[in-house]
Amino acid sequence: MRVLLIPRRSPTLHDFPYRGPGRKCYHKWIVNVTPPGRPHCIHACLYCYARDAIYSRSHAPGMEVYANLGEIVEGELSGLELCPPVSLSNVTDPCQDVPELRKVVKEVVGVLVRWGVSFHLITKGDPSFLGEVEGFPGKGHFFLAVTIEGPPEVLEILSPAAPPYSSRLQAISWAASRPLPVMVRMDPVIPPLWKVLYGGDWERRLLRVLEDCARAGAKHVVSSTGRFTAATRDELVKRLAALSPSQAAALREDYPYDRSQTSCGYMLKREERVAFHRFARKAAQKWGMTYAACQELPAEEADTTGLPHCEAFPMPFSRRTGPEEFSPIEGCTANCHVSCAGLTSPPCGRPELARAQPFSPSVLKKRDRTRKLFGD
Repeated sequence: MRVLLIPRRSPTLHDFPYRGPGRKCYHKWIVNVTPPGRPHCIHACLYCYARDAIYSRSHAPGMEVYANLGEIVEGELSGLELCPPVSLSNVTDPCQDVPELRKVVKEVVGVLVRWGVSFHLITKGDPSFLGEVEGFPGKGHFFLAVTIEGPPEVLEILSPAAPPYSSRLQAISWAASRPLPVMVRMDPVIPPLWKVLYGGDWERRLLRVLEDCARAGAKHVVSSTGRFTAATRDELVKRLAALSPSQAAALREDYPYDRSQTSCGYMLKREERVAFHRFARKAAQKWGMTYAACQELPAEEADTTGLPHCEAFPMPFSRRTGPEEFSPIEGCTANCHVSCAGLTSPPCGRPELARAQPFSPSVLKKRDRTRKLFGD
């Protein structure tokens, strides 16, 4: 595989695009190590949310990796008074087994650790190379999320080029042994596929996956039943048809086009979504884990009660406390539009962040007092 080291030419500071009262994501700083698109991730998962988006269309002659990303992120940090928790990397897996990519990830993580800001990674890969970063994970908050869409037979269909089931459990164990907070993302669980593979035993197989994750050290579960483009749904139907024409027809029938949440796509019918998530929540709690549904249902319908946000672990904003230093803000959840709704003096001092829409980067920049204390 050809790897191209390219310069990042634009700032990285941006939030998830979700807006409106259905938003469940807390504010984050999304830092992507590669451009989006098929050429830049060797895992090539069938259901990938990013690969078919308009912004992901790429004709690159190989995997492109932002060689200067650590420098770009450090430059952006230098201009902030408030730093959102960082999510690394959302359009491609940050732990792919590609030396050039891992080198850049280590550089970026080194910057985040030195500056003391909160961050997390979502991966199907081996994250143990992060332990080579001096001071990892730093004084900011951190968690690891490992995606496991189901048992080995499910992975063979949905993500056959990604690491196998046993390796993903090892990634959970690696984090838990340090010890670091770690969750599992069962995302997506596609019931018609499970029914083809396991018949009436599919719910028991779900219980077994959750048991394996809990025993490996996961403390929280985030799950979804999928939100697909037309092309992805058609490919799923095609693959199911080779195994079970009836379940292929069920998938097409059970996944109509849906605009009811923060973004649209082909989603499992709402009543079936509710039933699945309530069953999965009960199963997760049986093994001592909390549970949340990703975007597709309001928190009160499916999530474990009392969570600060759907990813459960504390991920506060950080405030500048020195020329090259941030510290977590006590009492902040970064889920501003929920935790700080109506507050005139939230913990961060920025009531304008408490809206169910992406933050404006200008709100986070240095203000006069900060400039006087710590310089430009």
